[in-house]
Amino acid sequence: MKKIILIALLFALNWQTYAQNLERKNELKICLAHLLAGSLNVGYERLLNDFSSVGASGFYSFSNLNHHRSGGRGLEGQLLGFYRLYFGQQPISGFFLEGNLGVNWVSYYTWRPGGSRRSYDAAFGVGIALGWKWYIPRIGIVLDVFAGGGRLFGSDHQNAFPRAGISIGRRF
Repeated sequence: MKKIILIALLFALNWQTYAQNLERKNELKICLAHLLAGSLNVGYERLLNDFSSVGASGFYSFSNLNHHRSGGRGLEGQLLGFYRLYFGQQPISGFFLEGNLGVNWVSYYTWRPGGSRRSYDAAFGVGIALGWKWYIPRIGIVLDVFAGGGRLFGSDHQNAFPRAGISIGRRF
Protein backbone atom coordinates (compact mmCIF):
# COMPACT_ATOMS: atom_id res chain seq x y z
CA MET A 1 0.00 0.00 0.00
CA LYS A 2 2.88 2.38 0.80
CA LYS A 3 4.32 1.82 -2.68
CA ILE A 4 1.02 2.73 -4.32
CA ILE A 5 0.76 5.93 -2.26
CA LEU A 6 4.37 6.84 -3.06
CA ILE A 7 3.83 6.26 -6.79
CA ALA A 8 0.60 8.27 -6.70
CA LEU A 9 2.35 11.10 -4.84
CA LEU A 10 5.25 11.18 -7.35
CA PHE A 11 2.78 11.15 -10.25
CA ALA A 12 0.82 14.04 -8.69
CA LEU A 13 3.98 16.11 -8.15
CA ASN A 14 5.15 15.44 -11.70
CA TRP A 15 1.73 16.38 -13.10
CA GLN A 16 1.67 19.56 -11.01
CA THR A 17 5.12 20.59 -12.30
CA TYR A 18 4.02 19.92 -15.89
CA ALA A 19 0.83 21.94 -15.37
CA GLN A 20 2.86 24.85 -13.94
CA ASN A 21 5.19 24.77 -16.95
CA LEU A 22 2.20 25.04 -19.29
CA GLU A 23 0.91 28.05 -17.36
CA ARG A 24 4.22 29.90 -17.72
CA LYS A 25 3.94 31.42 -21.18
CA ASN A 26 5.97 34.63 -20.86
CA GLU A 27 9.70 35.28 -20.69
CA LEU A 28 11.54 38.49 -19.85
CA LYS A 29 15.28 38.52 -20.63
CA ILE A 30 18.33 40.77 -20.62
CA CYS A 31 21.39 40.20 -22.79
CA LEU A 32 24.54 39.84 -20.68
CA ALA A 33 26.88 40.05 -23.68
CA HIS A 34 25.49 43.46 -24.66
CA LEU A 35 25.80 44.76 -21.10
CA LEU A 36 29.51 43.91 -21.13
CA ALA A 37 29.88 45.68 -24.49
CA GLY A 38 28.28 48.91 -23.24
CA SER A 39 24.76 48.53 -24.59
CA LEU A 40 21.35 47.46 -23.35
CA ASN A 41 19.25 44.72 -24.96
CA VAL A 42 16.04 43.55 -23.30
CA GLY A 43 13.55 41.10 -24.72
CA TYR A 44 10.11 39.64 -24.17
CA GLU A 45 8.98 36.28 -25.54
CA ARG A 46 5.46 34.80 -25.57
CA LEU A 47 5.27 31.01 -25.85
CA LEU A 48 2.61 29.98 -28.38
CA ASN A 49 2.83 26.20 -28.02
CA ASP A 50 5.48 23.52 -27.31
CA PHE A 51 7.56 24.38 -30.39
CA SER A 52 7.09 28.06 -31.29
CA SER A 53 7.07 31.56 -29.81
CA VAL A 54 6.92 35.23 -30.78
CA GLY A 55 8.71 38.11 -29.14
CA ALA A 56 10.14 41.58 -29.22
CA SER A 57 13.56 42.97 -28.43
CA GLY A 58 14.86 46.48 -27.85
CA PHE A 59 18.52 47.51 -28.17
CA TYR A 60 20.37 50.74 -27.44
CA SER A 61 24.15 51.22 -27.65
CA PHE A 62 25.82 53.57 -25.17
CA SER A 63 29.32 52.77 -26.49
CA ASN A 64 28.68 54.24 -29.95
CA LEU A 65 28.83 57.75 -28.49
CA ASN A 66 32.62 57.58 -28.14
CA HIS A 67 33.04 55.64 -31.38
CA HIS A 68 31.36 58.41 -33.39
CA ARG A 69 33.71 61.10 -32.13
CA SER A 70 36.44 59.36 -34.08
CA GLY A 71 34.45 59.63 -37.31
CA GLY A 72 32.90 56.16 -37.30
CA ARG A 73 29.36 54.93 -37.64
CA GLY A 74 27.38 52.17 -36.04
CA LEU A 75 24.12 50.65 -34.97
CA GLU A 76 22.71 52.91 -32.28
CA GLY A 77 19.33 51.33 -31.58
CA GLN A 78 16.96 48.62 -32.71
CA LEU A 79 13.36 47.54 -32.21
CA LEU A 80 12.91 43.98 -33.37
CA GLY A 81 10.05 41.50 -33.57
CA PHE A 82 10.81 37.79 -33.99
CA TYR A 83 9.33 34.33 -34.43
CA ARG A 84 11.18 31.27 -33.11
CA LEU A 85 10.74 27.64 -34.06
CA TYR A 86 12.17 25.14 -31.53
CA PHE A 87 13.50 21.66 -32.28
CA GLY A 88 14.36 20.46 -28.74
CA GLN A 89 13.02 17.44 -26.90
CA GLN A 90 11.65 19.61 -24.08
CA PRO A 91 8.90 22.17 -24.82
CA ILE A 92 10.31 25.58 -25.86
CA SER A 93 13.94 24.65 -25.30
CA GLY A 94 16.92 23.33 -27.23
CA PHE A 95 17.94 24.37 -30.74
CA PHE A 96 15.90 27.14 -32.40
CA LEU A 97 15.67 28.99 -35.68
CA GLU A 98 14.60 32.64 -35.58
CA GLY A 99 13.23 34.97 -38.22
CA ASN A 100 13.10 38.67 -37.37
CA LEU A 101 11.90 42.04 -38.67
CA GLY A 102 12.79 45.38 -37.22
CA VAL A 103 13.69 49.02 -37.39
CA ASN A 104 17.34 49.97 -36.87
CA TRP A 105 18.87 53.38 -36.12
CA VAL A 106 22.34 53.97 -37.48
CA SER A 107 24.24 57.06 -36.36
CA TYR A 108 27.19 58.58 -38.14
CA TYR A 109 29.23 61.76 -38.31
CA THR A 110 29.52 63.97 -41.34
CA TRP A 111 32.52 66.27 -41.53
CA ARG A 112 31.98 69.82 -42.73
CA PRO A 113 34.01 73.03 -42.56
CA GLY A 114 33.77 74.30 -39.01
CA GLY A 115 33.13 70.95 -37.39
CA SER A 116 31.27 67.72 -37.57
CA ARG A 117 27.60 66.90 -37.35
CA ARG A 118 26.02 63.78 -35.93
CA SER A 119 23.27 62.37 -38.10
CA TYR A 120 20.88 59.46 -37.84
CA ASP A 121 19.58 57.07 -40.43
CA ALA A 122 16.64 54.71 -39.80
CA ALA A 123 16.27 51.54 -41.85
CA PHE A 124 14.03 48.51 -42.00
CA GLY A 125 15.77 45.17 -41.44
CA VAL A 126 15.06 41.49 -42.10
CA GLY A 127 17.20 38.77 -40.56
CA ILE A 128 17.66 35.26 -39.19
CA ALA A 129 19.43 33.75 -36.19
CA LEU A 130 20.25 30.32 -34.81
CA GLY A 131 20.51 29.54 -31.14
CA TRP A 132 20.03 27.29 -28.16
CA LYS A 133 17.78 27.78 -25.13
CA TRP A 134 18.17 26.14 -21.73
CA TYR A 135 15.26 26.19 -19.28
CA ILE A 136 15.43 25.29 -15.58
CA PRO A 137 11.78 24.60 -14.64
CA ARG A 138 12.27 24.45 -10.87
CA ILE A 139 13.26 28.10 -10.65
CA GLY A 140 11.96 29.39 -14.00
CA ILE A 141 15.34 30.61 -15.28
CA VAL A 142 15.98 30.77 -19.04
CA LEU A 143 19.33 31.08 -20.83
CA ASP A 144 19.58 31.85 -24.57
CA VAL A 145 22.69 31.81 -26.74
CA PHE A 146 22.10 33.01 -30.31
CA ALA A 147 23.87 34.42 -33.35
CA GLY A 148 22.79 35.66 -36.73
CA GLY A 149 22.34 38.81 -38.72
CA GLY A 150 20.21 40.62 -41.19
CA ARG A 151 20.00 42.97 -44.13
CA LEU A 152 19.06 46.62 -43.82
CA PHE A 153 16.90 48.28 -46.46
CA GLY A 154 16.79 52.06 -46.83
CA SER A 155 20.11 52.94 -45.20
CA ASP A 156 22.85 54.74 -47.10
CA HIS A 157 25.45 54.14 -44.39
CA GLN A 158 25.09 50.52 -43.27
CA ASN A 159 23.88 47.43 -45.15
CA ALA A 160 23.69 44.80 -42.40
CA PHE A 161 23.01 44.41 -38.69
CA PRO A 162 24.17 41.80 -36.17
CA ARG A 163 21.87 39.64 -34.06
CA ALA A 164 23.84 37.87 -31.33
CA GLY A 165 23.91 37.53 -27.60
CA ILE A 166 23.81 35.56 -24.39
CA SER A 167 20.56 36.33 -22.56
CA ILE A 168 19.33 35.33 -19.14
CA GLY A 169 15.80 35.76 -17.90
CA ARG A 170 12.78 34.37 -16.17
CA ARG A 171 9.76 32.47 -17.42
CA PHE A 172 6.55 33.48 -15.68
